[in-house]
Amino acid sequence: MPMAKNSSNILSAKSISINKLCENAADYIDKNNIFFYMPDKIIADEIIDNFYNAFTNNDPDRKNNLLHFNADDKVTESILNECSNTGLFGGRKVVVVRNVRKFLKNDKIALADYIKRSNPDTLLILIEPDISTEINKIFDAELFLSKTNGEGIQNFSDRINLFKPEEFSEDELIDWVVKKFDGYKISKDTVRHLLLFSNYSPGELLSEIEKLKTYCYSSKEVTNDSVNLCNGIAKDFKETDFIKAVISKDSELAIKIYKKISLKKEVEVYLVILLSSAFMAIFKLQDPSSSRLNEFNLKRELKLWSEEQLALLPLYRKTASSISSKKIRNIIENLYNTDILLKSTGGVKFTKMFSLINNICAD
Repeated sequence: MPMAKNSSNILSAKSISINKLCENAADYIDKNNIFFYMPDKIIADEIIDNFYNAFTNNDPDRKNNLLHFNADDKVTESILNECSNTGLFGGRKVVVVRNVRKFLKNDKIALADYIKRSNPDTLLILIEPDISTEINKIFDAELFLSKTNGEGIQNFSDRINLFKPEEFSEDELIDWVVKKFDGYKISKDTVRHLLLFSNYSPGELLSEIEKLKTYCYSSKEVTNDSVNLCNGIAKDFKETDFIKAVISKDSELAIKIYKKISLKKEVEVYLVILLSSAFMAIFKLQDPSSSRLNEFNLKRELKLWSEEQLALLPLYRKTASSISSKKIRNIIENLYNTDILLKSTGGVKFTKMFSLINNICAD
């Protein structure tokens, strides 16, 4: 049956989890051509690594057999030559091209022609970081259509696997972190504790993971205490009581709790970090779009990874509806300045903390 030239859904990318795409890479190299969306370079590199190992059978010669290009550089002829030529010593190779939406019209036509008659000894990986760009626009899909039938687009889609990896779910993110601690003992609860100190950024998480692996090299076990100490914090208290007291404007109780725990090393810095995180969460809850987030995305956005932190959500919501954005911004600025003072100057830390608590709790 002829395919309509103005079809709005000529090509479609398959939704798939990042973990599944990596774990089952060998199942997706059958067509020798792969496209996937991925805004994060670290995750993109991890996916590439799995495809490379599956296609080349873990060939160690990555210098010659893993080639990287960028469509921005306008070197389409070089890309296609590399794809068409046999690898060094007749082996298999992988060619990676990023920012594929930047290909010009004639480049896209040439690329499509290659894909329909691709080299079986080359795996071409096309990556687009902009997930908002529709896949048919990326490939100018209508250019592949025959004037009389859909054979052109069919030949193209038969020769390439198209993927749109989904964001990590909570369980997938935790599993991803656990795998990065290969050879170390770490519980999922400790991973959740680690996430309290890290924004959702694979780069930042990997940096924290490597730091912890070095710190725990002898014991080969990562615990909550390890995470705390690695962040310059030593604690054995329930920090949510302090946060709750400050947000509820109970300065007397907040100071009482602070005095009780103030013998711990660097506790002031830690409490300021927690308060900053709490008021950032309250500020974000004032954005109407926060009500449309699912449970995991809300936890990720607000950095509420532990059950104790999540239990504060009703208080955060109540506070968000009763405090002005200007007041929150002033508090966050106060916390930022206090953090700098605590880290860069001497003097009596009690005085700085008393002043901070009283300023936040004041009407």
